[in-house]
Amino acid sequence: MNTVLALMLTRFVVDYLWEVKVFSAVHSVCFTMLVLCYVALYKKSLTTFEPCGADKFVMLFYLLVLASLFNSVSVMALSDFLKFTSYVSFYYLGRNTRFACDQLKAVGWFSLVALFLLSVLALAGGGYQTWGSVTTFSGGYFFKTDLAVAALVFLVAALVTLRTVPLHLFAILCTGFLVFKSNARIALPLVLLLPVLVHMIRRGKTVGINWKLLVKGMVLLLVGMSLFTLIDFRTFGMLGFDFSDPFSAANTQGRTVIWFALILQFLQAGVRGKLLGMGLDADAMATMRFSESLQVEGFRAHNSYLYLLICLGILGSLVFYSLLGAIFSKVPYLLRRGDRDTRSLVAFSASLLLLFLWLSMTTEIIIRPQLMVPFFLFAGLQVRQYLSIRKQDAEAYTCA
Repeated sequence: MNTVLALMLTRFVVDYLWEVKVFSAVHSVCFTMLVLCYVALYKKSLTTFEPCGADKFVMLFYLLVLASLFNSVSVMALSDFLKFTSYVSFYYLGRNTRFACDQLKAVGWFSLVALFLLSVLALAGGGYQTWGSVTTFSGGYFFKTDLAVAALVFLVAALVTLRTVPLHLFAILCTGFLVFKSNARIALPLVLLLPVLVHMIRRGKTVGINWKLLVKGMVLLLVGMSLFTLIDFRTFGMLGFDFSDPFSAANTQGRTVIWFALILQFLQAGVRGKLLGMGLDADAMATMRFSESLQVEGFRAHNSYLYLLICLGILGSLVFYSLLGAIFSKVPYLLRRGDRDTRSLVAFSASLLLLFLWLSMTTEIIIRPQLMVPFFLFAGLQVRQYLSIRKQDAEAYTCA
């Protein structure tokens, strides 16, 4: 578990220093080597690793990523491939690590302090970027979305690992303030949804699909989105939102132009391209070829679902969604049979899943290690916890 602690803390630092590429590369290589050492040790001790369904989907998805790399070998494609390689490494690191929530308190305190310092920086007027008449807070991160993602991950860590309600409220307020100042409008509802999700899971109230929970979630989403109608963001020098044409290029900051180019690329692809994808850099190639605006030529997908469809095809997309299903279909069982640590683990992994599913609508978050490294790490931890509890239940049944 100390390895997981080191991974989380160093990942936070590496994400902040994203522009220094060598840090991220060294971080991924070091922990990938660590996983290989685990494999060597298991082999030496003649311990048999029995892959489960989730493990097989992870490896199948990785093989499809490898195959897609050879469709179009470029610096961009190779960079994405190395990211996916690190995801798989971190997943198997989690698969071979026993989870203990109390040992991650340092991550929670680090996250709380980071939220506080970033908020102080924003209040002091530092860390802002100006785009024409619009001012956004990035807090030293490369881009506003990076700050918003970091703040949300910090919030999850603080909510799960720290037990004091005042600390939770402080983390929520800081996160809401930072996301608001970052202009990352898509992330605003998550500031309300994440605390509710963590609270419900840690109380064991989400064993199955609960219509009452879904209604509460929809209400919170509407409350979060209503901020766009109740507040004129432009009076604060921030991005406004025109509800008369919600999918205009201005509202989506050019994303609709990018998405249209990707859809055209997919429609014009052959059967093989549609089924297996057109390469890990196919989204950038699509915007260069079909974009209606010179300003977004060569841009990435800005949508994980379209990235998967264009780069890995229908088959790759289905395998990835099956991977998610194989991992998170175990949640009800874990909540029924697990202890406090197990519920905390599920709260962490489910929160990261929510972040992925939500942010994927406007960001190619699937190729952002900032979220995907902890996502795959905690997915591996969750699968290991599930297999461990199942084994204990089977042994207890046999003894009985």
